[in-house]
Amino acid sequence: MPFMQESRYSPWCISYTFAGIPTIIHPSSWVVLLLMGIMVSGSNEPDLFQVILFAVAGMLCLLVHEYGHALVCRFLGGGASVVEIATMGGMTRCDYPPPTRLGHIMMVMAGPTASLLLGLAGGLVFGWMAGDVCAGLLFSLLFPVIPDLLMSNAWLLNHVSAPVIDMFENGQIPPYLFYAFNMLFVVCVWWSFFNMLPIFPLDGGQTLQLVTRSNFITARVGVTVALFLLVYCVLNLMFMMALIAAYFLYLNFQYMRSTRD
Repeated sequence: MPFMQESRYSPWCISYTFAGIPTIIHPSSWVVLLLMGIMVSGSNEPDLFQVILFAVAGMLCLLVHEYGHALVCRFLGGGASVVEIATMGGMTRCDYPPPTRLGHIMMVMAGPTASLLLGLAGGLVFGWMAGDVCAGLLFSLLFPVIPDLLMSNAWLLNHVSAPVIDMFENGQIPPYLFYAFNMLFVVCVWWSFFNMLPIFPLDGGQTLQLVTRSNFITARVGVTVALFLLVYCVLNLMFMMALIAAYFLYLNFQYMRSTRD
């Protein structure tokens, strides 16, 4: 599900059909991904090519995620789907969901599952290039959230960080190829985990709504989880994620106020 969707198509939109699924990519999605790539770089002079690689990895993640929804919807008897990527997320619009509640849940969870599998594939290639698949996967998983731990913990430093960093610094692998698979893993895995949080309208929140059949419970859980996420992000100076958490907190609070079961 998107953070925000555009209601009008611009002449700069990319439109095509994949596996019978009409797909529309708004230019704003590229702008946001490039800005996120600059922020993720954490440098006053970010490497342009690395920023572009981040944006491409993000777009692949979003497309695979939405195609997961659309293809499973069609397989389970749902209506025709249209995939749209805009601003900071994507949306799969289908004429009607699969006829059973279990089928609907499977359709919703197919998105994060598809992007997670793509990320794991990228991570396996990254680990193979680093010479140690487990070390590569663990390094990629921890570096975005707790990089200091990779250098402060003796076991992680010797068995995870050192092999990956040595392979990179020795130049045995083209740096941008190394970075590309690392970014694909990081973006897909963490985006999939985030999307599974029980916060409406994320896929985890939609699944909770389908399971509980209660809009109010779904909104109340969404408010609680989004609030904890906001506090965690602020305490850890993760200001981009804090803004996103605040947005979802607002959405779920308004949803809870308007919903009574």
